[in-house]
Amino acid sequence: MILPTLNRKPLFGKYHGRIEVGNVDLSTAFINTGVKIVDSKSIGVLSNNDQSPWLKHLTEVLGSLGTVSVFAECAFSEELDRWFDLLLVDASGLQMELAERVGWLHGRFPTVPIVVLTSSPTWRRARAVLQAGASDYMRRSMEDDILLERCRSLFAWSP
Repeated sequence: MILPTLNRKPLFGKYHGRIEVGNVDLSTAFINTGVKIVDSKSIGVLSNNDQSPWLKHLTEVLGSLGTVSVFAECAFSEELDRWFDLLLVDASGLQMELAERVGWLHGRFPTVPIVVLTSSPTWRRARAVLQAGASDYMRRSMEDDILLERCRSLFAWSP
């Protein structure tokens, strides 16, 4: 069953919006016009603070870029069979040391940009996570527009 979600005026063609088939999101869809109407990104957020108001706000902001999935650190096991266009790591409350976790993620998803978000940035941690494979290290209180712009630029990034 195809369920179109029409959420804004069309740019080209008749339809513009997300199209789902059952539970499968078709990230790029063509309907009768041959025009690409959706280019949805998959964004993973690693955070052990699932009740945090900051995390809720972050997922709302990132929702404008694509599908956001929040995972606790324990969910990123070897069996995780998901693909992401971007990973964000909440540096607070991790069980594994931050640079070690980023290195593990980078080894598991070598072509996916990783952004580390922290409430207390330091040069030592910045250097460690960037050397471990992170693409960026930013303050959690970064303005929404700047965060979105940085995430958009990382979608086009190639390792």
